[in-house]
Amino acid sequence: MTKQRLLSTILLMFSIMPLSINAQNTNTPFIHFKKFEKNDAEKLFLRFENLNFVKNDEYNSNYIEGATNIGYIATPKLVYYPNSLIRIEAGARFQKFSGKNKYNKIEPVFSAIYRASSKSKIILGSLNQDNNHNLSAPLFDPDSYFMKKNENGLQYQYQSSKLRLDTWINWEQFIMDNDPFQEKFTVGVSGRWQINSINRKNQLYFPFEALVTHRGGEIDSSKDNIQTLTNISTGFEYNKKFENRRLKSLNFKYRFYSFIDNSSVKEFTYKKGFAHYPQIEFKTKKSSINLGYWNGYRFIASRGHEIFQSISIDNPNLGQERRQIATFNYYYDNQISKGIHLGGKLDIFHDITKTKTDYIAAIYLRITGNFFLKKVKWN
Repeated sequence: MTKQRLLSTILLMFSIMPLSINAQNTNTPFIHFKKFEKNDAEKLFLRFENLNFVKNDEYNSNYIEGATNIGYIATPKLVYYPNSLIRIEAGARFQKFSGKNKYNKIEPVFSAIYRASSKSKIILGSLNQDNNHNLSAPLFDPDSYFMKKNENGLQYQYQSSKLRLDTWINWEQFIMDNDPFQEKFTVGVSGRWQINSINRKNQLYFPFEALVTHRGGEIDSSKDNIQTLTNISTGFEYNKKFENRRLKSLNFKYRFYSFIDNSSVKEFTYKKGFAHYPQIEFKTKKSSINLGYWNGYRFIASRGHEIFQSISIDNPNLGQERRQIATFNYYYDNQISKGIHLGGKLDIFHDITKTKTDYIAAIYLRITGNFFLKKVKWN
């Protein structure tokens, strides 16, 4: 199947989907983590998490190389609660692209989750990556879920009526003494503080994000430079909710992004940068439309979507000191059965300076389920 025919098929599916994600942002395929159930003490479950996807990237500006990805990610695992405060998960994550005879990646999955309070959790091992930590695309490319390894390290999460907080460290590459490569890790913070009452129809939020990526180490034999990059984002979100209407909410968003290269030896063209990103979003029961204007100046994010950056990762000879992009995002998610969601998206990016338009289209089927096996007494 050619890319043009594949894209036509995807767009046809979008055309028959009703424009009808709720306020909890379920219009994303990246929600798999099992809710902690304290009443499941001494119970053993078989859990299955699966994501089938068809994704086509068409980049006409040559700023990024296009790609078509078809495949699935499946994660079967055992889930056990020794008591009402601890959960243990063990299994494997299988990543498969259609057309390849072998799995692209097979990784062990192991997590120990401690319910520190009714509002907080501590996770050791494989992390909770739901909705990519609620990070925005300029800081964290959503495709990382498809293409990268599973995240492992340490994570703390807090959720109250006013504050949502997610902090983590993802240790991406470990080194031993005299290894010829460097260690790599990412430290992240993502959160949102609601300024006014949770029950009001008009809600004002203060979002904040930070990512620090590091490449280095002291015991390796690599001659590469030590690299530390920092990205920080903040702004505000105003949410207007509606009752008994097809339109469920109207959101106004503004984000300011900054970039600083703290490396001792600078490898990028720019050492500092920033960006502004105002957006307006319309949400119905099953879908959302987002319109935005990206204005970035010398902005770089080592984990961000390449379309927003002032340098081309795929083509080092291409770059724009000032990058201005009009963005359009359409998301759809429909729960067709308990634990089974059919959805998709269409992203359009129009480079205002070069009058070039890029787009991403995707459909997915997300399946999660728990099967009770037996009661197992701890010790």
